[in-house]
Amino acid sequence: MGGRKADPIKTRCDMVKHAIASAEHCSKSVKDMLGSTIPVTIGAYKADRHPFNDRFVAMIGEVLVAQQAYLTHDLASKEAAFAELTPAKANREAVHDQTKADAVAKGEAAEAAKHAHTATGAAVKDASAALKEAQKAEKSGNESLEATSARKATLEGTQKDSLGPLMDGSSENKTKMAKAVLAVGKSFEFDASLLATAEPVLFKEVAERGSFDATCLEQLQAAFASAVAGLDEQLAAGAPGKAERAAVVANAEAAKQGAEAARADAMEKAQAAKAAKAAADASEKEAAQSLEHFMPDLKKCGDALDTAKEDVTEFNDGPLKAFHELQDAKEGDFAPPPKESPAKKARAEAETGDADVDMQHAQEQHQEAA
Repeated sequence: MGGRKADPIKTRCDMVKHAIASAEHCSKSVKDMLGSTIPVTIGAYKADRHPFNDRFVAMIGEVLVAQQAYLTHDLASKEAAFAELTPAKANREAVHDQTKADAVAKGEAAEAAKHAHTATGAAVKDASAALKEAQKAEKSGNESLEATSARKATLEGTQKDSLGPLMDGSSENKTKMAKAVLAVGKSFEFDASLLATAEPVLFKEVAERGSFDATCLEQLQAAFASAVAGLDEQLAAGAPGKAERAAVVANAEAAKQGAEAARADAMEKAQAAKAAKAAADASEKEAAQSLEHFMPDLKKCGDALDTAKEDVTEFNDGPLKAFHELQDAKEGDFAPPPKESPAKKARAEAETGDADVDMQHAQEQHQEAA
């Protein structure tokens, strides 16, 4: 059996209805409304349409024109993308070569910075050892001077705090102070006969002392002064050596601080170089992937362009052309449809009645909106 011929008007209406349903930048409610009016708008001859229906025909045309503009703009953007990508292989190769060379250079710089940091660590270790040796030498060289300073302090303290009060009678504990004076005298090897003579004098009241007692105490004071002077001479003789050792320690401390500062700077540079290397490696990897993906990207872009071209051609030759053919259609413009059976005719009339109801509803919605 031969196939029945399709109704040319219904076929065109279906294309337009599908195009409306697929239109971008058009709300679903508008799509549904326009789609429901098709049987009594572009689906009917212009002479048979209600005057109000021509307004819906114009709205359908506006939706199709907007969709055509959208598809045309989409095609233009895909053509531009394809045109930009086509010569990109050479650019991607150049970028890859550049990023690869940069990664090598950054790697060498990072390795050099790492060695420099290691070297500064050794310098800090050497400077620390030198400082410890200088401090050790200073301590050893100053031991005798420190002892001399302590002996001098003992002499001067005893002279001030014990001998002085005993001589002017202001002492509150003669026994304790006298023993302290005599002990220091023996320790510093004062004249034994002087100490023996001075001992009973120290315990006398000031009023009970005679001229001999005064002379004895004066000699004792002179012995203290002589001992202090002798110690001052020793301290003065050792002062240059002490100052020299202190200078060595100061220089060693400065050298250590300088080495530590250099190490901190080298560490900061090493970390920065390491970060720069990581960034360069990432850029080189990204460039390599971009080059590797060139052909897939080109194919994907080309396929998208072909699809956009097909969409524009199919739209222009399909729904848009069909709309223009139906917009002002009159009887006889299309081949007559095949004869329908009574049952099919009744169904068609029922569908037309439903379309009239939908059209009436759409008119009411429009009037309410107005």
